[in-house]
Amino acid sequence: MSEMPNGITTTNGNWYNINREKINSYVPGLLKKHSLEKVIQQADDWVNSANGLALVLYLGLALSGLDPVISMTISLALFLFWHYKGSAFVTPILTPIVRLLNMDGFMYITTTGILIYLAMAGPLLAMWLGIVLFFLFKVGLLQLLLKMMSSKKDKKKPDIQDRVLNMLLIRYGIKEGIMPATVQKMQDDLIATANYHKTKKKK
Repeated sequence: MSEMPNGITTTNGNWYNINREKINSYVPGLLKKHSLEKVIQQADDWVNSANGLALVLYLGLALSGLDPVISMTISLALFLFWHYKGSAFVTPILTPIVRLLNMDGFMYITTTGILIYLAMAGPLLAMWLGIVLFFLFKVGLLQLLLKMMSSKKDKKKPDIQDRVLNMLLIRYGIKEGIMPATVQKMQDDLIATANYHKTKKKK
């Protein structure tokens, strides 16, 4: 992880448009309880989680005997859904599971063992599709392609990594009882409005 004045970059190739100062302003006091390095590492785990989840799903479906093409289609559908909408499910509690799915040792051993079994049990199509998906997911080729496509579009929405980090900061803030600044302002405004109406009714 490397922090710069206008953002944070990681060894996984993710760029976050925020820095320590902005995080402290957004969720005051959070970095005193959880280090910046820890939070960014967890954000990286979630950003890359679509690859591990989709690959594990395919391997599981293929082992169950489901048609390999259908298994691949379901796996790709999950990847696309999680890549674009997965930030809504980000929570610190599930981070260890997500991190496990991103671990090279776990994925290499699991994938190799299951692909060997599929090759022995047949049909071979399940094994070959598994190899293709391994390169698309574990190597990150499909995710890289989607990032390249999104970079050419007009920037109307925050990048995926920024949405993931934002949700992680909010969830950590809730867990530690620290309201993000924008949420705190909204709560204060609602309380002020409610008190105003109560005072008005009494008059």
